[in-house]
Amino acid sequence: MIARRPTQVDVANEAGVSRQTVSLVARDDPRVSDHSRELVLAAMSKLGYRPNVAARALAANRTGFVGISLSDLVNPFHGELIELIRGHCESRGLIPFIAPVSQNAADERVAVGRLLEMNVDGLILISPMADDEGLEQIGRQVPTVVVTRNAGPDSVDLVHTDDREGAWTVVGELIGSGYRPIIYLGVDRPVSGDSSRARIEGYRAALAEEGMESRVKMVRQGEVGRELARIVQEFGGGFALCCHNDLIALEAIGHLEAFGLRPGVDVGVTGFDNTTISGFPGISLTTVDQSTSTMARRAVELLAERMAGRTDPVDVVLPSRLVSRATSGRTPTGR
Repeated sequence: MIARRPTQVDVANEAGVSRQTVSLVARDDPRVSDHSRELVLAAMSKLGYRPNVAARALAANRTGFVGISLSDLVNPFHGELIELIRGHCESRGLIPFIAPVSQNAADERVAVGRLLEMNVDGLILISPMADDEGLEQIGRQVPTVVVTRNAGPDSVDLVHTDDREGAWTVVGELIGSGYRPIIYLGVDRPVSGDSSRARIEGYRAALAEEGMESRVKMVRQGEVGRELARIVQEFGGGFALCCHNDLIALEAIGHLEAFGLRPGVDVGVTGFDNTTISGFPGISLTTVDQSTSTMARRAVELLAERMAGRTDPVDVVLPSRLVSRATSGRTPTGR
């Protein structure tokens, strides 16, 4: 026998009421008497009935669905951010649908297209690969908030940290600790307004202020070791690595240990994101906190405002905060 989901007719028969009464209870309609509501709810519980969200949304011409697209799910920062966003969505009665994609604009277009086909009421795009024209088109179709992007069209809202200032701050930390040279390990994301570009700008500006030469190395996940081997061969020790994010910094720390170099002693290392793992004992990574919890809350707040009818663009810039720990070579301050 093929199992099937209980229907409103089944609930009505069990409760001894009409199917219309069951439908009203499912929509939390106040016109239903307390007695009938109790009968229907008891029948729903007994049969394991769950309302058809899609049908209810069709009737209301509103789904309550929020599509969330993000690349690089292996990045712990994205995992922590998406969990916070999920919680804020659910607290507002919104149903999040998460679509992880690769670092590929074509894959992202497919994922966003599928979310739009689901008739989502809004989109949150985390570190999108889409260009401004693509974001413009998306924002004109559905309320959209873009997270961790420093620029975008007026059809979307932006929530991001001050990436340039954050990178400038960690470079200053490494300069003060006496490391030379200071090498930037970045990622190649040729997208207008992307955090990768803003952080490199901050790194270069900090070094230029001190009359020092910048050295930018582009790396991919899993390839940090090869680049680090070349750096160690050239400089031995005494240099510092200013990393685009905590994920790259953590990979670098692992390889440094293999080369017999101690992070925070022989080599300075900084990250960006202040993910939970960065503060674990034995890692103690100096990094930049970009107010992840505030970022998630503001993203959902802005989306709710867009869904309520606001059309004027909003650009939320969150302050960056240095979290100084052992890997930058100074006594940890916890600041």
